[in-house]
Amino acid sequence: MLPTSTIDGPMGFTLRLIGIWPDCLCKNLLPILWTIVMLASQIFQYWYLFTHIGSDTLNDLAHSLSLCFSNSLLFLKLNILWWNRRIIFDIFATMAEDWNICTSINLKTKMINKAILSHRFSKCIIGAYTMPLLLLGATNILIQKSASFDQADEERQLFIQMNLPFVYSVSPTYEIVMVTQFLLQYTLALMAGMLNVFIVTLILHIAGQIEIMCQRLLEILVAEDEYESHIATLRALVIKHQRIIIFADNIENVFCYAALLQFLSNTLVICFLGFWIVTSLDSNGVLMTAISYYVIVIMEAFILCYSGEYLSSKSRSLTESAYASLWYELKPAQSRMLMLLILRSQKQLTVTAGKFVDLSLESFTSIIKASASYVSVLHAMY
Repeated sequence: MLPTSTIDGPMGFTLRLIGIWPDCLCKNLLPILWTIVMLASQIFQYWYLFTHIGSDTLNDLAHSLSLCFSNSLLFLKLNILWWNRRIIFDIFATMAEDWNICTSINLKTKMINKAILSHRFSKCIIGAYTMPLLLLGATNILIQKSASFDQADEERQLFIQMNLPFVYSVSPTYEIVMVTQFLLQYTLALMAGMLNVFIVTLILHIAGQIEIMCQRLLEILVAEDEYESHIATLRALVIKHQRIIIFADNIENVFCYAALLQFLSNTLVICFLGFWIVTSLDSNGVLMTAISYYVIVIMEAFILCYSGEYLSSKSRSLTESAYASLWYELKPAQSRMLMLLILRSQKQLTVTAGKFVDLSLESFTSIIKASASYVSVLHAMY
């Protein structure tokens, strides 16, 4: 069955779950609920860190810090999305209108191809984010089983290290806490993955619109139309180009500061995880968990930077298609309209990290280089 929207079922469910879907019944209550849950979780996590500085090994603290930073990043990103809900609703309205006004089979095929790619990417992300959590849970269970029965109540480790205001090491409280932590962390991990897919989906949608416009530019003079028909076609292209620019600006307004936070957080988390891997080479179970988590965080950074690179490359193709059209056969009034479109399209569409740096593969390289430098410093200190 061919898709009729760029947003698939799992992503739509996630957006409803966090209250940024237009027809969500509890869209004002859900942000309050998630704020309470995530704040409580973060307080207990950072409480554990502050009370164990100096007593735990640097390896254990690096693991806990990486989880804390990842959850804090998700909480801040959710707040940014809640703050920009009106812009997000405008984006959804524009996407629905783009699907409705595209009636040509050839042009709609481009949007369908992008939607299929987005849906496949969403399913892959769900699997990718599930694997580290399953490995982390399995590793924790094996560690608990390896402990002696007499020491179990004292040495029981939680799925996520926290300082809870009650005694949790006695059954069945321990099992209830473990299951609750796993379900909460699994939900948060899928939410983080779907938010990464969200920006990819929006950029794939705008890429489909750019491809449609490029094709229409190349077909301006294919048919022997009259003068007024050419003027109408060029005006429609200018209007569509303006819609694309507004759509890209909305993406930038929503995600620019979220991208900055993720840019900084991924640098630190990759550093801590890299240090955790280096110091856990003698433990196969812990090493597998660390490597899988490390791959996920690197994938997050790569997805974000590659999305910005992809948008920039698509925006350059718009200029090339406008210049490759038969502009020299247009009348002066028509060619002036096309010339203005070419001039405007030379300003590339980009997504930035806090309006400081464009997201690109070069930015991804900078993240990896900085993280590797920090790992070497921590390893030398250890």
